[in-house]
Amino acid sequence: MIHSWPARGRSRGPGSLLSRAAGVSLAELLAVLVLLSCAAAAAAPAAVQLSASVSMRSAAGELAVIFERARALAITRGVNVGLKFRKDGGRWEWTVYRDGNGNGVRTAEIARGIDRPMGLAYTWMRNDVRPGIIPDAPVPDPGQPGRSLQNPSDPIRFNSSDICSFTPAGESTPGSIYLWDGRDRMAVLRVYGRSAKLRALFYRRGDSRWSR
Repeated sequence: MIHSWPARGRSRGPGSLLSRAAGVSLAELLAVLVLLSCAAAAAAPAAVQLSASVSMRSAAGELAVIFERARALAITRGVNVGLKFRKDGGRWEWTVYRDGNGNGVRTAEIARGIDRPMGLAYTWMRNDVRPGIIPDAPVPDPGQPGRSLQNPSDPIRFNSSDICSFTPAGESTPGSIYLWDGRDRMAVLRVYGRSAKLRALFYRRGDSRWSR
């Protein structure tokens, strides 16, 4: 009996079932990789924007906590309390002062030692968001529709002072603090006088107005 053996290359040649299956799988893998790369490239800007928005909102929340603590001190201690802001080199600091003579916390009386610190001070440790205003583009004034913010070098605005004062009745100096991420996003924490209510608003470069 004569046996006929298949040629060695016949089952593994380019036209074999195994080769075709491997070829299709590789093509599918390449297609999936391409799709994933495109999806990642499309999602990257959205992820960056989301991260910037979260950072801005968390920074505004941290600032609100500082105001709430100062107001609580004024109410529980029965004395006027001032939250004073100052920039020390590249860092911002907040210090809580107690009114020493019943006429409110004032910068001149802090310097003279009449209004003394209450032992509560905060150093703004964040580098992603700091007090500031976008300097190279008009920013809408959240308190005056149709107008732009003036003097972008001044992000702390409590009348003509950098002190937000609270009374034992819970009232406060009205004013605003502006925060900036150094690029395109801002927040403002607004303090309303009689109620001492806090409201955070948010802005992105090019928008026509602030949003909540």
